[in-house]
Amino acid sequence: MPEAVITQADRRIDSLRHQLATAPPDTTRVLLLAQLAYEHTQTDPLATITYGKQALQLARQLGFRRGGCWALVRLGSGFREAGNYPAALQVGLQGLREAEALRDPELIGRAYNALGYQYWEQGNSRPALAYFLRAKAVAEKSNNRKLLTRVMGNIGNAYQQLNRLDSALLYLRQGYALDLSLPDLTSEVGDAAMLGNVYAALGQPALAQSYYRRSIRRARPQRITFALCRAYLGQARLFQRQGRAGADSALYYAEQALRAGQQGHYPKGVLEASQFLAAAWAARPDSATAFRYLTLASATRDSLFSLTKIAQLQALDVSERLRQQELADDMELAVEAQRRQWLVVALLSVLPVVLLLWRNIRLKQRANRQLSLRNQQIAAQRDELSNALAQLKTVQEQLVQRERMALLGELTAGIAHELQNPLNFVKNFAEVSTELLEELLEEHHGSEIGVAVEPDTLAGLRQNLQKISQHGQRASSIIKDMLEHSRAGSGRRTPTDLNALVEESLTLAYQSFCTTDKAFSATLHQDLDPNLGLVTVVRQDVGRVLLNLFANAFYAVRQRQQHAATPGHRPHPPYRPTVTVRTRRPTSQTVEIRVRDNGTGMPEKVQAKVFQPFFTTKPPGEGTGLGLSLSFDIVVQSHGGTFAVESREGEFTEFTISLPG
Repeated sequence: MPEAVITQADRRIDSLRHQLATAPPDTTRVLLLAQLAYEHTQTDPLATITYGKQALQLARQLGFRRGGCWALVRLGSGFREAGNYPAALQVGLQGLREAEALRDPELIGRAYNALGYQYWEQGNSRPALAYFLRAKAVAEKSNNRKLLTRVMGNIGNAYQQLNRLDSALLYLRQGYALDLSLPDLTSEVGDAAMLGNVYAALGQPALAQSYYRRSIRRARPQRITFALCRAYLGQARLFQRQGRAGADSALYYAEQALRAGQQGHYPKGVLEASQFLAAAWAARPDSATAFRYLTLASATRDSLFSLTKIAQLQALDVSERLRQQELADDMELAVEAQRRQWLVVALLSVLPVVLLLWRNIRLKQRANRQLSLRNQQIAAQRDELSNALAQLKTVQEQLVQRERMALLGELTAGIAHELQNPLNFVKNFAEVSTELLEELLEEHHGSEIGVAVEPDTLAGLRQNLQKISQHGQRASSIIKDMLEHSRAGSGRRTPTDLNALVEESLTLAYQSFCTTDKAFSATLHQDLDPNLGLVTVVRQDVGRVLLNLFANAFYAVRQRQQHAATPGHRPHPPYRPTVTVRTRRPTSQTVEIRVRDNGTGMPEKVQAKVFQPFFTTKPPGEGTGLGLSLSFDIVVQSHGGTFAVESREGEFTEFTISLPG
């Protein structure tokens, strides 16, 4: 490697590896492994995890508790940078408990700071700020300037996330000044990028640009990729505010941010940059590029914030809150016990033995009552925390669903808007041409025009123009429906006539399918329960689910019809495409919608994957693999219902939706 591209971090890593090669398996080796884990945090989180595990294993073999605690802190940082937030939180909390047991101020402060950073990256600003302020108090009490340098900037980051910009600016300035005085390059470039974000939010783009450039100039030679990602993305947002004049620059810097996040294995930066690029390309519009970045953003978001990981994080958070409450309760009981002991000693010196015994009995009874009351309070708090966890999970699922629907809606709206303009031209010119032809026919009625042009030809031309106008109007109506369905709904549930919604969706889906395939026809059966009544749902979202199911059903029966029409495959009796929809109320609390087709059917291995995102059996260009996945989220996550499929290959497919109502 040329000397010019060897960073200071590279030199430190080479030196540590050289020392590690000759170090015996003792406490010094544990600390070397922990330091190597730290040096790889920003560039190779997997190496951080590997070195951290080795340090932890050796420390436990040696009984070296302080080294084991350092290994846990470094290991938590590695899991965090790799995007495994549940593992990072679990390891970080374990490190905090061991640091508290050792009563080591430096380790306690580092553990607080690492936990705060973990919560900040997830967007949980208030617990992050609480941990940062605890770390600040420990750093000031122990006069640990290096820790204080990191913590001051992190407090500013938390205030910026809470949109308390004055407080954010105060702490970030103090942290940046400490960065320059130590110096601490990693903290310096990170704080400079965040100062740029604060000045941008305060409406001072010149100052924001200045700090972004400082961060990039200092971070790029040392390949501090997390700071490069933040600074480049901040510049992209500044140029985006300039409208068309800054559009190209915004895309350029967003690409730089994405590249930095990928090179540094920084999933949070990759997520933010790909979301920005998907929205920017959709606005151009460039649906193919926008969809590519949207797919990357969706995959990255799922890897960071899947429902399973969120549930794990919430469970760990609740467990830690209970532990803190139990520690406080134990301390309170210890103080109370000591107070009682002093009281008993005092009474022994002034009261007879009989009175002392009576007093002890009363004290024990009171203590038992208080302990029973405390146990009841703890049980009530546990119940409250469990309910809170359930509510948080429900809200999180709804937020994930709304974000997915909003992103897909924005992309659909952009495409529909672009189709609207050329379609209007087709309609308008068809109508104008029809009027001109009518005038020509009236003007030459009974004349010799037939010598040049046959009247039948003119009549046919007039009929063709009328058809163009008619089908153009139909296409315009379809695009209008696309725009209507792509709008981000309020998410409010309203009493809805499901039978009417089913009829409307079936008609719209059938007409749309016939428009694209004029030779297609199918038999539609509707068995709608007249006693279904009104059901409280998000009408727009349920309509999307029904349209998707009907479109899939028509596609399946058309595929079987085309297969039956090929030589050597003519069934007896002749095959008739049929789609059936039924509604019923199996119980007073639920309603059911069944959509059945006699199409190609699905094998069992396809049925097992049919609700997975981006899984599709259609040929390239005919399906995205998102329809059934989004429909599943709407029914199950948003409405608390169930969504099932039953199919037999070559015979039928039936989807069953069950909704509370």
